[in-house]
Amino acid sequence: MTRRKHLKQSEVRTLPNVFHSKQPGLDKLIRTYFNNNNPFTLELGCGNGEYSNTLAQKHPDRNFLGIDRAGARIWAASKASLNLNLHNTAFVITYVEKLLEIFNQPVVDEIWIPYPNPLPHRRKMKKILTNPAFLEIYKKILRPDGIIHLKTDDDFLYEYTLQIIEEMKMTIRFSTNNLTPESGAPQDALIVTRFEQDHLFAGKTIKYLSFSF
Repeated sequence: MTRRKHLKQSEVRTLPNVFHSKQPGLDKLIRTYFNNNNPFTLELGCGNGEYSNTLAQKHPDRNFLGIDRAGARIWAASKASLNLNLHNTAFVITYVEKLLEIFNQPVVDEIWIPYPNPLPHRRKMKKILTNPAFLEIYKKILRPDGIIHLKTDDDFLYEYTLQIIEEMKMTIRFSTNNLTPESGAPQDALIVTRFEQDHLFAGKTIKYLSFSF
């Protein structure tokens, strides 16, 4: 581990908008931090939090919670949020599998999954964030009208998720295999992160899919 990464991992747990799964009463700590009853939106595998922070600027009346297992990445997300003086974002260092430790009832309006690892190898497919096991977790924390959003440049992940939606008899809200401003997709789906810019520059097309139970 580099010295810089070690410093980030040491500092990240002291930042005011960062929580971690080992904290007792995590759900209450998060609610106290936001101190309101606004709807929750989650970003899974949030990385540097660019999507959460951008959404938070667009929707100041909603709470945004970024989830990632890597403290160094959460450090960058937290610092960016603090620099933007955002009070409606927070971040949790934890695994997606542990979401039920944060929410034990359906209080989430939206879940965003931007550019997850597609993990196409059969032995690793159970770790895909749109795998049925994960979807069952999301179902327990989403409100009845809650929506899941997926953005990816990977054909396999897009087609795999469409197949799972059909098998689980879920409802597709919107789907396109070429996300552009002309595609008719929701405005929040058109947010372009630096990661996405790199993919577009490389000539890749972006797929977007929103669905609900």
